[in-house]
Amino acid sequence: MITFIKRIKQTVLPDKAYTLSVIMNRIKQLFDERMNEVYFWMKVELMHVKTDRNGHYYLDIVETEEGKVIARSSAQIWNYTAVYLRETLGNDFDAVIKQGSEIMCYCKAVFHTIYGLSFIVTKVDLYYNLGALEHRKLATIEHLKKEGLLETNKKHYLPKVLQRIALVASPNTSGFEDFMKQLYQNSFGFDFYVETFAVKVQGDLAVTEIVNQLQQIPNAGFDAVVLLRGGGSKFDLEPFNALELAKAIAFCPLPVLTGIGHETDTSVADLTAHTSLKTPSAVGAFIVERTASFTHNIHLLYDGIKRIYDQKMLQLNKDLKHQITEFASLSKSKTRIQRGELHTLTHRILTTVNEEQARSHSLLNVAVQQLLLLPNKQLAHERTKAKEHTEQLYLYSKYLVRDAKEPLQLKTEQLVFLTKMKLKLQRQKMEEWEFYPKLYHPNAVLQKGYALVKKNGKIITDETNLKENDLIEIELYNRIFNATINNSPQWKNLPTKKQNEN
Repeated sequence: MITFIKRIKQTVLPDKAYTLSVIMNRIKQLFDERMNEVYFWMKVELMHVKTDRNGHYYLDIVETEEGKVIARSSAQIWNYTAVYLRETLGNDFDAVIKQGSEIMCYCKAVFHTIYGLSFIVTKVDLYYNLGALEHRKLATIEHLKKEGLLETNKKHYLPKVLQRIALVASPNTSGFEDFMKQLYQNSFGFDFYVETFAVKVQGDLAVTEIVNQLQQIPNAGFDAVVLLRGGGSKFDLEPFNALELAKAIAFCPLPVLTGIGHETDTSVADLTAHTSLKTPSAVGAFIVERTASFTHNIHLLYDGIKRIYDQKMLQLNKDLKHQITEFASLSKSKTRIQRGELHTLTHRILTTVNEEQARSHSLLNVAVQQLLLLPNKQLAHERTKAKEHTEQLYLYSKYLVRDAKEPLQLKTEQLVFLTKMKLKLQRQKMEEWEFYPKLYHPNAVLQKGYALVKKNGKIITDETNLKENDLIEIELYNRIFNATINNSPQWKNLPTKKQNEN
C-alpha cells in the first residue's frame, strides 16, 4: 500500500491542477496494476443485505472493535455466484447471508471511478460460521452453568399422565402434524387436550415469539409445555441456542419437553428443558407410552384389589355357611330337648293320675268290705262318703291335669316363639353379612369422602417410611391428586421407637 501511494505521488505534481476524473483514473490504473485478479480470504460482518430482481446481492460490510466501526465498504455477490453458493450451502445460504452475520468470504477488490472501492465475493466458508455458532453455543451453556439454570426446569414434577398440553410450535408444519398424529391416532384410544401457542421457529423473530408465548402460558391449566421444531439445518437450530430462550425455559413454571428435530445435534434448549427427545414424533410417542404405562399399573392394582376382594368374599361365604349349619344343628338339638322334657312331664302326670285312681279304688274296696259288716245306715253313710271321695278325686284329677297342661302349653308356645325369633335374628345377620362387602367396597368407601394415600403405588401404612419432599398420590372417588410432603410427618399413637422413626 505504501508503494501504491508513492506511485500516485510520483504521477501527480504538487503545483499542477487536475480534474477529479484524472485523479480517479490514475488511482484505478495503479490499483488494477497491483490488485487485478488478486483473490484473498477476508473476515467481515454484514451490516446490510439487499438483492435485486436479477438475483444480485449488494452488501454493506464492516469491521468493528469494541462496538465501534473501524472499517466499512461495499461488496457484491453476482447472480451466477449466488446460484453457485445456494447449490453449495443449500438451505444454509439464507442463514449465512443475512444482516448481522459474520462470514469468511473469498473475494477480490475492485476500484471504480464513480462507486469507489468494493469487493466481489466468490466463495463463503460455511465451516467458519458453524464454528462461530458452536463457540456461541458453548459460551451460552457455560453462562447457564454459572447461574445454575441447566437443572432448574428439571426440578419440576412431571405428572405420570400428561393430558393437558401447551404446545409451542409452528402450525401446519411436518413436525406439528407428526406430533398431533402420535397423540390423536394412538392405538390405546387415549384422549388429550392440546392448546397451540403459535410461534415462528426460525428467523430473527423466532426467539422473541417463543419467549413471549412461554411467559403467557398459565401454569394452572396445563400439565406440561411441549416445544417443537421439525428439523432443518444447523443454522435453523440457532434460535434454540439463544440464551434468552434458555432462561425462559429454565424459569417456566411447568416442565418443558422439547422435540427440536435433530438426530445428531443437541441444542441449548434441549439441555435446559425437563425432558428432551430427538423429534416431535418421539415427544408424542413418549406422552402416549407414559400414559399407557400408568394405565397398565392401574389395571394391575385393580386386579390385585379384586383378587383380595374375591378371597375375602369366599371366606365370608364359608363362614356364613358354617354358621347356618351350626344354627340348624342347635335348633334341632334344642327342639329335641324340649320334646323330651314335654314327654317326661306328660308321663309323670299320667303316672300320678293312675296312682291316685288305684289308691281310690283300693279305698273303695276297703269301704265296701266294711259296709258289708256295718248296718245299712252305716253302709249308706259310707257310700255317700265314698261317692264324695270319688267326686273329689275326679275334681282333683282334673285339676292336676289342667295344672300340668298349662305350663306344657306355655312352654310349647314359648319354644315356637323363641325358635321364630332365633331364625329371624339369624336371617337379619345373614342379610347384614351380605351387605358388608358392598358397604366396604373401595368405591363405596371413597364415595363417603375417604381417600387412598399411596407412595410409589403402595398404600401408606404405619410401616411406610415418609420424609420431607416425598411424592405421594391421593386417590379420591373421581380423581387423583399428586402431592409433595412439606414437613417430616409423625405417626400418632405408635408405641414403638421404630414406628416413630417412620
